[in-house]
Amino acid sequence: MIDLFKIKITDETLINTVWSNPLLEFDGKSEKRFDDEVKELVRRKYKNLYFTKFHNRLEIKGSLHYYFNNEEHNANDFYISDCINTILELHETFNLVLDKCYLVNLEYGVNINPKILVPDLIHNIIFHEKRPFNRPRNFDYKIAGNEAYKQIKAYDKSVQFPNNCNNAFRFEVKSKQAKFINGLGLFTLQNLTDRICYNVLINSLLNEWDNVLLFDKSKTVDDKFFNTNFWDDIIKNGNRNKFCNQKKIYFRKLGTVNLHSEIRNLIERKTKYLKSVHIPTTINLETAQYKILF
Repeated sequence: MIDLFKIKITDETLINTVWSNPLLEFDGKSEKRFDDEVKELVRRKYKNLYFTKFHNRLEIKGSLHYYFNNEEHNANDFYISDCINTILELHETFNLVLDKCYLVNLEYGVNINPKILVPDLIHNIIFHEKRPFNRPRNFDYKIAGNEAYKQIKAYDKSVQFPNNCNNAFRFEVKSKQAKFINGLGLFTLQNLTDRICYNVLINSLLNEWDNVLLFDKSKTVDDKFFNTNFWDDIIKNGNRNKFCNQKKIYFRKLGTVNLHSEIRNLIERKTKYLKSVHIPTTINLETAQYKILF
């Protein structure tokens, strides 16, 4: 469920412990100005994870999902138990004190297989809240809705990894500021070893999908509801509640069974599936130094 992550460590003793780990390989250095003083930044890496040492902190970022899959891909299902065990492995490998590893950014989401072709689905995803999705010209299988503190992404995962999945729709949330994650009650890597905390991420994902305006052209409703100019005009000229009110009218006309509700049900079903316990076949349970959490 969790893909990209970024943490910071400010405890000097822990920084020195992690930074001196012989597994880290030099990856480059640069300079950055802090308070009118130029300081050197050194970057090291381990597998697909990057460690950057600032003058006052250590940042670690990368994809937990890629790491779990030996850096090959992130197209399969990443169970919550897989994610927890990956964090515990990093804890063992780098002697991390998890409650001193502060979350800066997280990216979380699910892959589902809708009945509709994913390119058609993406084509009809129009707004998140009152913000239109961006559609990059050279990346037309992926759209993103940007806000100050988060990014909502919807794309065809099978275009990225055609050998690993088929007609796979990825819906995910990417935080852009720590305060968004903190607002969910998540502060450190320690929180992400607690299965209960993942319910917050699941609810967040479902809430963000609820804020998506999707054109369901399989339904017979007034054509104005499938006209982006109609919605743009409401945003520009309507009162603050008109967009939400019209959206409610639109969904009411679609009926309780519609494409949007079907996708939501698939997302919810997948999150329940990912909460089930998964024992990775790559782990030798007799010799593993970390525990599978049941």
